[in-house]
Amino acid sequence: MKKYLAVFFLVIIVAVAGCIWYQKTYPTILVATHNMGRDGFISNVLIKNPPLTDKGKINWWKQNADKFREKYNVPDSNVKGFFYIKIWDFADGYKELEKYDRLCFDDMKTKKNCIDKNWVMTIENTRGGGMQYDIGEVSYVEGENGKLIKQED
Repeated sequence: MKKYLAVFFLVIIVAVAGCIWYQKTYPTILVATHNMGRDGFISNVLIKNPPLTDKGKINWWKQNADKFREKYNVPDSNVKGFFYIKIWDFADGYKELEKYDRLCFDDMKTKKNCIDKNWVMTIENTRGGGMQYDIGEVSYVEGENGKLIKQED
């Protein structure tokens, strides 16, 4: 019994160490931003190595939101009212449209102006002035106190 318990804890330690190593070795990197929609109210942010967990994705955004606003104008400061920020995994880079369902950016005047639709999350402001984070089938609404409330779709 002690042998199995020791193996179990060893596996847990190796898994945790592997996760920490992965996050340190492959940090999330901003590649590009593109505004779309009427008045640019949709901001597309392309990243490499997105965080693995929902909490990691939200924390990454919160830690970088001011930088995005100041340096990249995301969300677009000209937009009054609602905005949407879509985060995409850039993974394999820009590609030609070809016959695939890809997201293309008209602000790039080149044949390789599309990406595969590897959606990471969407960030939007709510009518009450809060923030909502959509990740997979789950939405997280940020309350007035900054606490996240999980809402299953």
